Amino acid sequence: MSLSEYATSRYICNNWMVRKLTGNDEGKLTEKHLNIAIDIINKYFIVGLLKETIQTMERIEKFFQWKFRVNPENQEKCREKLIKRGSNSNSRNKPENPKPGDESYNLIAAQNLFDIKLYEHIEKLFKEQENFFSHIPDCYRKVDATCSKCVPPTFPALTKENYVIRNNNKYN
Repeated sequence: MSLSEYATSRYICNNWMVRKLTGNDEGKLTEKHLNIAIDIINKYFIVGLLKETIQTMERIEKFFQWKFRVNPENQEKCREKLIKRGSNSNSRNKPENPKPGDESYNLIAAQNLFDIKLYEHIEKLFKEQENFFSHIPDCYRKVDATCSKCVPPTFPALTKENYVIRNNNKYN
C-alpha cells in the first residue's frame, strides 16, 4: 500500500495526538477538542522538538536533574553519538518523508489538520518554555558529575546548597 493509498484508506487514524490527549478516539473533532489538547499540553508538558534535539536534551536533563554518575567522559561521548545518529538503528533505511505539495503529504495533512495546529502551538511553546530553564546552568549534567569508575571514586559533597537545590527543584 502506498502512502497515498494509506491516507485514503479506512486504516488511517486522523489527528491521533489530539484524540489521545482529549480521550476522543472516535467521531468528529472540533476546535473545542484542539483547544482542550492545547490546554493539556500547556499545563502538563515540557515540550521538545526533534529539530532542536540538543536544546531539548539540555532541558530534559535540567528538569529531571540528570547528572553523569559513572564515567562522565564516556557518558558525554555516548550522549553526543545518540544526538548525532539517533537511537533507532533502522533510521538509515527508512524512506524519505513526503514534502509539502506532494500528493501523499497533502492527503495525510488533510487527515491531521488539528494535529498540525497542535504542533504549531508546540513550536511556539518550546520557545516560551526556554524561560523555565534560564536559572539552571548549561551543561547541568556535568555540574558535580561523579565517576564511580575513577580510582578513587568521586562523589559530590553533600553541601547545604546542593541539598536545598535538589529538594526544592524536585517537583518544580
